[in-house]
Amino acid sequence: MLTSATVENFRGIERLHVEGLGRVNLIIGRNDSGKTALMEALELLWMPEDAGLVMAARQSARHPKADMKDFDDFWLPIFRRMDAERGFGVEGTDKRGARVKLTMAKSSDSPIEFDAETEALFGTPNTWELKWSIAMAGTPVEERAISFNGTGLHFPPRVSHNEGWVWIAPSPSIRAADLRILSKLKQQGHGDRVVGLLRLINDRVSGIELLAPTGERAAVFIELKHDGLLPLNMMGEGAKRGFELAVALSSREHPVLCIDEVENGLHHSAMEALWSWIAEASSTRDAQIFATTHSEECVEAACRAFAVRGDDGLRVIRLDKQEQETKAVIYDRNLVEAASRMGVEIRG
Repeated sequence: MLTSATVENFRGIERLHVEGLGRVNLIIGRNDSGKTALMEALELLWMPEDAGLVMAARQSARHPKADMKDFDDFWLPIFRRMDAERGFGVEGTDKRGARVKLTMAKSSDSPIEFDAETEALFGTPNTWELKWSIAMAGTPVEERAISFNGTGLHFPPRVSHNEGWVWIAPSPSIRAADLRILSKLKQQGHGDRVVGLLRLINDRVSGIELLAPTGERAAVFIELKHDGLLPLNMMGEGAKRGFELAVALSSREHPVLCIDEVENGLHHSAMEALWSWIAEASSTRDAQIFATTHSEECVEAACRAFAVRGDDGLRVIRLDKQEQETKAVIYDRNLVEAASRMGVEIRG
């Protein structure tokens, strides 16, 4: 479990240090304060060996039409002020005191050399190399790279030993991995876990099934009282969001879970029950959870849910963007409750 992190020159963050991360971390702040960027930096610390693959996934989701071979269009925005040769760095500490440091930058040298005849005929092809290095206590510094030789991309093989990081984006989507996990849960007799969380969002939910009506591809169907089975893809955003969260929280495969804009698609009346579920899941599975929100109701619901349980595992992290750094202020649930009683706004 990560307990601290320092981020420099990453996306919109010039410098940010956060100390005292907990089991469940709810990140708040104004627009463009760096909430999602902080979660991405934490993901890099969790899987530093595969940092290039992690950033490729995040950029592809953010800019689905961008060409990964075009460095300026696809990769450049991850660097503060588009300065890829200066690069960025993230450093973190876990609960055992172990430290990891990751730096990533565009190489100033072309990764491919071309002979004079080729350059005379075609000019110097557009090539680039994105390098990152990983430093961990007790191990040699490791360097890895993604390169483009003018025709094809070259990724290093995936080697991360930290599996189970799940990223849930603001707009819900049903992934093949979710279907696999649901199938496994049902085989183990735990499908009721998913149904239980969905019922918090819609009390008419009575069951969930994986069916292949055409005989080709399985799809998720939700059973509703009085309406029978309905395909999840034909239901609203709240149902899809609930399914994403239900699968991720019900599975023991995910020691780390990131939820961007956790309240999206969900009615405020379901938030306290959802946070109670998050508290329970993170505690029993020893999982670390990060989430962002713009909603004061979401923050208050989280604090109430943890208070009812007598659970001190919640941290509310407020980010404030200042002139040369982003300041992080951490509140536990008691401080949030005190601020609420005094009418103090903590969202920034």
